[in-house]
Amino acid sequence: MAPDGNLTEVTKSPSGRDGRRSHLRLVGSDPGEPYAPPAGVDVDTTPSVAVLETLLETLSLDLAAVPAALHPVIAEASVARSAAMLADQLWPAGRPDEIGEVERFFWADAARVLGERRDLESFVLLTSLARTVGPAGRLPLQRAHVSRLRTQDEVPEWVTRIAGFRLTSAIVSEDITGDGLSVVLDYDDEQHPHTVVVFIDNNLGAIIKDVFVGPPVDRVLEAYQRGGRVTIRTVRPPIAAGIILQALGETRDFDDPPVSEDFEFFTGLLVNRLTQMPERPVRPPMRPLLTPRQREQLVEEFLESRFAGGLPDDAPDIVRLWIDHAVDHTVGGPLRVSGVLVELFLAHWLPRKVLADSTYFDAVPAVVKAWLEFAGDRGGLPLDTVDEAVDAVDVWQPALEAAAMIDPVGSKPGERVFLDDTTNDLEDAYRALAGLGTPPQPDLQGLDNHQAATLSVLAPHAWLMAGETLGTTYAPDAFDIAERLVREAPDLLAKARLSTWPRAIVWLIAHRHRLVGPGESLTPYTLATDLSSSPATLRKTAKLLTDTLILPR
Repeated sequence: MAPDGNLTEVTKSPSGRDGRRSHLRLVGSDPGEPYAPPAGVDVDTTPSVAVLETLLETLSLDLAAVPAALHPVIAEASVARSAAMLADQLWPAGRPDEIGEVERFFWADAARVLGERRDLESFVLLTSLARTVGPAGRLPLQRAHVSRLRTQDEVPEWVTRIAGFRLTSAIVSEDITGDGLSVVLDYDDEQHPHTVVVFIDNNLGAIIKDVFVGPPVDRVLEAYQRGGRVTIRTVRPPIAAGIILQALGETRDFDDPPVSEDFEFFTGLLVNRLTQMPERPVRPPMRPLLTPRQREQLVEEFLESRFAGGLPDDAPDIVRLWIDHAVDHTVGGPLRVSGVLVELFLAHWLPRKVLADSTYFDAVPAVVKAWLEFAGDRGGLPLDTVDEAVDAVDVWQPALEAAAMIDPVGSKPGERVFLDDTTNDLEDAYRALAGLGTPPQPDLQGLDNHQAATLSVLAPHAWLMAGETLGTTYAPDAFDIAERLVREAPDLLAKARLSTWPRAIVWLIAHRHRLVGPGESLTPYTLATDLSSSPATLRKTAKLLTDTLILPR
């Protein structure tokens, strides 16, 4: 630990939470004396006791994993996390007044139990709870805390600091590539100065991926300035809080967000501190979305620039796809120059969104490189940043080559075909259907590039459409039929548009299970409307399936 006992040398731990020590690490120091779990507490039979014992054990283990300089921060984080877990697990589903009644009863009983004890460990827990629990339990916990404070012997100074830190300033550090930004909240306390750092990932829709406690803000600024490639600005604390709370909402709307373990540990502390600020958070302004005309204008400006010379005929189409992906699926706009954005576009989004042969995909790298140079010039970015993104195109080009189809269905050489021109990225649809979750991955073994590319988009799309239209029970059946179609009757695909086959599969399943007809919620007309097709087309295509694959009618 630093000689003055502050948090100057706090850094993020690169490892998991093995041994309860991974959420923080002090460079060149070992934890102080272990903060042992309580022993010899009185036996109580109320429902709160078992839960409180678990909270005490968790708090003691978390404190034992870090030096004494971090105890007030870790106590707040540990108890805030536990309180949030209790809210998720113990309060029953029901009307708000029913939930509040159970919550009030629990915290009143917890306050009574902790108020009757005399050991230091339970006093630390009571102090933390009284300063972190919401309105339903705050009053009895605070009363119990005040009562014990009058008689409690030898309370360490750090205990009085739990959840008592004041936010003094905030900064926002943004990568010049636009991949993400860090909001740094400065708590300039004389005894325990520290920051809370929140990293927001723009490539995943501006969700929070990491939250951790860091060194004082001057050390953070020094590290950012030493590393370069970032812009730093000071913001008012309410503005910083608004940025964080909006990103936290995006994170909670994300199915299974790829967050760090530190995020899980420190989010309760973060929310507790932001909700107790004296000023109301300021909501960030709405992010402007480019209209179709504005997107086309960007394409035209690029084609008229010196960077577009000698590009293939598909350049306008490829640039428009880049703009659509950047605007609709990431945050920061189409002029971002980022190696990560290149990876997302070339290796993930474009191969899944577009079916095309090698003629079309061979044109993509040159066009993307030219666009990156155009965007870098427009933004006045350093050349090394542009070069890094351009080099990423070569790294991820094989992903396009692997996705190229030998003989694209229903298209001319060099032409790209969407699975469905009316739909957005499938991943957005997956997130919108919480009950469906993530689609299974088809088995591509034994298939050529053409068949593998077709199956990799056709089967998930049929799965999604059946789950959304008929219900989650029917999604696996649709996936299996799509897989059989590609494997057993690939020549059949040429007899209808590719986007018609998932619809025909859903039509077939609905009739097979008698979900359409008199007395049912679906009629042939309403089902065809839901599937954005006509009954005649769906009936004809479904018959091809049953006749060729010998499926039940």
